[in-house]
Amino acid sequence: MCEPEEVPQSVWSRWILDAIRKIRSQKQRPSVERICHAIRQHHDYHEDVVAEHLEAAVRDCAVLKVFNKGQSSYKDPGGLQSRTLRVERGTDLSKVVAKAVRELGERDGSTIKSVEKYVRQSHTVLEGPDVDLKNALRMAAKRAVARNLILQDGKSYKYNYNHQSPSSRKKQEAARKVDEHGEAAAKVGRRDTCVAPPTDGSGGF
Repeated sequence: MCEPEEVPQSVWSRWILDAIRKIRSQKQRPSVERICHAIRQHHDYHEDVVAEHLEAAVRDCAVLKVFNKGQSSYKDPGGLQSRTLRVERGTDLSKVVAKAVRELGERDGSTIKSVEKYVRQSHTVLEGPDVDLKNALRMAAKRAVARNLILQDGKSYKYNYNHQSPSSRKKQEAARKVDEHGEAAAKVGRRDTCVAPPTDGSGGF
């Protein structure tokens, strides 16, 4: 395939973001394959070249790469920053850290630096007076480890996929109680259907 002349990375980032928005409008996950296909519909580049510039856009923070259930996808950070994160003294960011670690999905775990980068990309962060986001995230990571939301491996953190939220545990307990109640009712029903002794004397000796 004959490739056009080189274009700046800023142009590539614009093409990639346009492709992500188009794919999202079709209610699909913006994977590498779909982004490559969308760009190749208008620009004559090999898939490897598109994928290389996609990763460069991620490094430049022009595109946000996230993982969910083992699959990677890409997002427009500008579309996410409508979410505001207010960080005051005492704000509990443990769930924010856990979600960041899960969506980053880094094989060797995520550092506080990469978590902070993700949070700033995906939120409009409003820091209160005398509050530093990195320190707040570091404290939140410790709380998240204590709650088994994430696992610590040296200076990195990994998502704990074996963790069950309190709501999930309550649902399981409720389902178990329903099952136990059903079994008890079934036993009572079996006792009630036993043959009763005759009352007219015809069955007596």
